[in-house]
Amino acid sequence: MFSGLDDIPAKSSLRRRMRQQRRNLSAEALYSAAVALSDQLVRLNHFQRARHIGLYWPMQGEISPLPIMQYPIAANKHFYLPVLAGRFARSLRFAPFHPNANAVLRHNRFRIPEPQVSPRQYRSVRELDLLILPLVAFDAEGYRLGMGGGFYDHSLAHLPHRRSWRRPRLIGVGHAFQEVPHVPREPWDIPLGIVCTEKACYRVSS
Repeated sequence: MFSGLDDIPAKSSLRRRMRQQRRNLSAEALYSAAVALSDQLVRLNHFQRARHIGLYWPMQGEISPLPIMQYPIAANKHFYLPVLAGRFARSLRFAPFHPNANAVLRHNRFRIPEPQVSPRQYRSVRELDLLILPLVAFDAEGYRLGMGGGFYDHSLAHLPHRRSWRRPRLIGVGHAFQEVPHVPREPWDIPLGIVCTEKACYRVSS
């Protein structure tokens, strides 16, 4: 059953609780979790086959996917970070990024670093093979609670309308403690195919 207005307080409470738990993590714990997460991700067939991969810049205790770029298997892959292309943008574009390429970053309106590149280098989400995206909470059915801005929802709205060619593949990542029994959901929410934590990866939908 889809959630309604009654679930808005539940979402807000869950976000506050999980964000506080993330912020309480030490730098050492965050580093260990990031490395362990990358160890999980590189084993996935979706990652091994993908050439163009969207990541994200971790904020406020989010688990970091960035160490995965240092693995040997990543040598011939292309990585991207989300950007808000325009002051009133509601969906995301993706800019090429690699920390060893003298990348220049700037902060968007939410103080999140973005690659400072020409807009001609931006890719749409449909041009990615794989998108690794953050979450605030997740459940066993693959539903994800985000930060509430709706940017990923807008960017991925095309996926439910595709029956065969489904790009990008979605992998949600978070700390193991972010799993909950049930995430309040809306009709437009898209379940994730795979969720990975520092402890394991779970295939949750086809």
